[in-house]
Amino acid sequence: MRTTTYRLLARFVLWSGMCLLHAVAFAQTTVSGTIKSENGTPIPGANIVVKGTSTGTTSTADGTYTLNVTQRNATLVFSSIGFQSKEVAVGSGNTLNVTLTEDVANLEEVVVTGLATSIKRSNLANAISTVSAKELIGTTQIQTVDNALYGKLTGVNINTNGGAPGGGVSVQLRGISSLVGASQPLYIIDGVYANNAVNRTGRGNLTGASAVETQDDAANRISDINPNDIETVEVLKGPSAAAIYGTRANAGVIIITTKRGTAGKTRLTFAQDYGFAVAQRLLGVDSWSEAKINTFFAAARRPIELDRFRAANGQTYDYEKYFYGNTAPLSNTRLGLSGGNDKTRFYISGAFTNEKGIIRRTGFKRYSIRANIDHKLTQDITLSVGSNYINSNTDRGFTGNQNNSGASIGYNIAYVPNYFSLFPDASGRYPDNPYFSENPVAVTDRGINNSNVNRFIQSFNLTANLYKSERAVLKLIGQGGLDFAQNTTQVYLPEDLQFQRAQGNPGDVIWGKTENVNTNLQAALVLNWNVSRVNLTSQVGVVRLNFREDRLLNRSRGLAGGQNNLRQGTVQEIFDQRFQSVTDVGVFAQQEANWEDKIIATAGIRFDKSTLIGDANRFWAFPKASLAVNLANFNFIQSSGLAKIFSQIKPRVAYGETAGVPAFGTTFTPLNSANIGGLLGSVVTTAAGNNVIEPERAGELEFGLDLGLFNNRISLEATYYDKQTRSNLQNLQLSPAVGVSTIPTNLAQLQNRGIELALSVVPAQLANFRWNTRLMWWRNNLLLTRLGIPPYNLGAFGVTLGTFLYQEGFSPTTIVGTRPARDATDTPLAENVRTGAFVLGNSQPDFQMSWLNEFTLFGKVDINMLWHWKQGGDNINLTQFLMDSGGTTPDWNDDDNGDGTPNGRQRGLAPHNGADRWVQDASYVRLREVAVYYNLPVQSFGKWFSNRVSRIRIGASSQNPLTFTKYFGYDPETSTFGVQAVGSGVDIAPYPTQRRFFGHLVVEF
Repeated sequence: MRTTTYRLLARFVLWSGMCLLHAVAFAQTTVSGTIKSENGTPIPGANIVVKGTSTGTTSTADGTYTLNVTQRNATLVFSSIGFQSKEVAVGSGNTLNVTLTEDVANLEEVVVTGLATSIKRSNLANAISTVSAKELIGTTQIQTVDNALYGKLTGVNINTNGGAPGGGVSVQLRGISSLVGASQPLYIIDGVYANNAVNRTGRGNLTGASAVETQDDAANRISDINPNDIETVEVLKGPSAAAIYGTRANAGVIIITTKRGTAGKTRLTFAQDYGFAVAQRLLGVDSWSEAKINTFFAAARRPIELDRFRAANGQTYDYEKYFYGNTAPLSNTRLGLSGGNDKTRFYISGAFTNEKGIIRRTGFKRYSIRANIDHKLTQDITLSVGSNYINSNTDRGFTGNQNNSGASIGYNIAYVPNYFSLFPDASGRYPDNPYFSENPVAVTDRGINNSNVNRFIQSFNLTANLYKSERAVLKLIGQGGLDFAQNTTQVYLPEDLQFQRAQGNPGDVIWGKTENVNTNLQAALVLNWNVSRVNLTSQVGVVRLNFREDRLLNRSRGLAGGQNNLRQGTVQEIFDQRFQSVTDVGVFAQQEANWEDKIIATAGIRFDKSTLIGDANRFWAFPKASLAVNLANFNFIQSSGLAKIFSQIKPRVAYGETAGVPAFGTTFTPLNSANIGGLLGSVVTTAAGNNVIEPERAGELEFGLDLGLFNNRISLEATYYDKQTRSNLQNLQLSPAVGVSTIPTNLAQLQNRGIELALSVVPAQLANFRWNTRLMWWRNNLLLTRLGIPPYNLGAFGVTLGTFLYQEGFSPTTIVGTRPARDATDTPLAENVRTGAFVLGNSQPDFQMSWLNEFTLFGKVDINMLWHWKQGGDNINLTQFLMDSGGTTPDWNDDDNGDGTPNGRQRGLAPHNGADRWVQDASYVRLREVAVYYNLPVQSFGKWFSNRVSRIRIGASSQNPLTFTKYFGYDPETSTFGVQAVGSGVDIAPYPTQRRFFGHLVVEF
């Protein structure tokens, strides 16, 4: 009996062991296969994850993968950027080949939602806009990154500061976030807090425009970045999305990710663009006659002008065409190398941009070298580094505002009749200009307005898996970088120029050098874990930011002949010196919960302190929370006929808070040097500092609905936001008895409310024809809900020509000015009695709309076009004011209303008008980009290149070829003071923006 029992026990143990071995053997079952696209191309770097676990791998360079699974009924989830994810059951086989379908609606693309985490767009609870490399520069060659964003994002208002080479663009996300602070968003490039400063040059001082930096007409530093190196641009437009960035995110955040290598065959890419630029439009000039001379000039001046007119003997000069009517050659050369294996990937690029300006002796050159490397140090540690060196050289010429030197071309030629010659004689001597204070031909030929930038950006990211199990992964992510930029500037007006000869010390030069050093370090712990059917992602971390600026501008006057060296002047001075060092420290935490892609919730908070705030040791809290519900993923939709119609139904809501820090120096009262009894001393200025100043804080509530129909052939994104900005800085006027006149205080409040709509449709998806179209519409309403001080006007040139109103109940973009007295029917009275300021317009658009179309024919021909419509938004058009004042407006001598008074005279300030004549509607419809490309059949050329060429692409494109507008100006979207938060709707003699035309060649080996 005992023997039988032992025998049975032995059989049971043997049977159990066999079962265990079978189970173990199954636990180690290997599934492998190949992942390809619909056209049969292998997909490297695709993610393969066992559903409901943290077990996964990625495909190799040839699209193959190998993965151990624990259960035969397991489901594998295959995903890759640009493709729809796919779930496949393992089954009984060991080979699983998968074909992924292109993601038309980009719902599978990964979007950054935290400082160390990201999420699929289909699960996103915010309206975060993403622009791919194809959308950014795939149609035509754009000079700068911010310029390339025109019309491609909802909720964004972009103005150019003029058409000068080297850029100069103002970007506003969801309205204005500050009355006096930063109006430009925070730029982050591969994790580096990038410098986008507008460095002072002193040009405004030499030309008499203004002593403030906003009139130096300098480019913002994001123009240094080569757009062709960019993979994606993500735009966090409001606090609900940008809260995790704290005190630097009040104006929004633009996250730029550059290209990186992919495992596989090493690819060499050569690209060449050649083209030209011409002014978008020339305004034309009026002709002169003896009758017009007698009408325009005062009686005492008429004999002189009649003699000049007769001496010209019919010879005329079109100065607008001479300065602005030139054709500027453009070229861009790029060379890229990318590739790698499963352990190391690399992307190396070099680019040279050479663009002449339409104005003589202006232009822009940029050299850029980039190296991005990703390396797996071990199975669990990955290091990614990126290095970018840029050298740019810009000659911007002399345009825009000025007051006394006559250096501005547009200002000057507005007053010069076409019968007078400004050109040098045979000996090279330039005649004096009797109509203005300077000869613009001489300034263009001999003046210098140059900027030379050397910049280095270094980024790193170190990711280490500290713990990994089937259901949990704990990572340590460290990242940061350095952005060093040195800008050397020179503004020079020679001693023998007309205006300079009248000065006590003729000859003027300002040499400047500005160094900006930004550093940032960040460390975060990220835990991704699965609890039943819920995927949880937790992150905590710390951030440290340092920003340093060192600026020195030296001025020298009374220069020796032909010299621009500082030591060759008789009066030498330190014109401007500034050193500032700012430190921010932040702590953040965020929790995300995802229940089977059905309900996705996020909550987070960031605590920041900054040396720019009154209490530099106080941490300020910025919370965020969001909720998205993917109704289309619920069973009641999946099991019904609605699943064939709706691929996405996602209501969403989000809230977040951000802040903007005061400008450097706000917390302390500056001292000015003074001569006291023959000794050098210091006196307190009349503007006091405030050592208890707080940050400007914004809170935003966002509601949205995302719909996808017919497998996302049709998709709609609708968003409404309400952004309230409180504690806005304003200068409080104090009693003279206090001893100082003003002190900055947190008094004002702003409200931005808006709607954003984006509709994407694939009307045709056939074997030989594909059509993608995207329609975007957005508007923003801005209101000053609290000012805290008495109303006032600011900006532009006062109520006589138009200025901006700061008053509760109005938008700070409201334009006010004088106008003729009117009767009860709003008819101007015959006798002009000038009144006080009236509301004349608003620089904020009523709405904007874009329409993007992409066509593909026979898989070889691509046709793209982007239309942009801006409705409303007024400009103070002082370009026309100057031309009317000088008698050169094309219709100056016409008499449209038949009253005997010429148009140009009737538009003048006295006795007929106030500022209402110059506040004009700047609406337009513009074909912003258009292109046609052809992919040559490389097999036909294989024998020429030993079958080493994988792609040849040729094409032609244009930027801004068509503009439809009633606005009288070189460009309705140009703003002379565009870098300012408020007061950007001013058009005064700008460098004309251009239409650009290109031919393209791309060869890949």
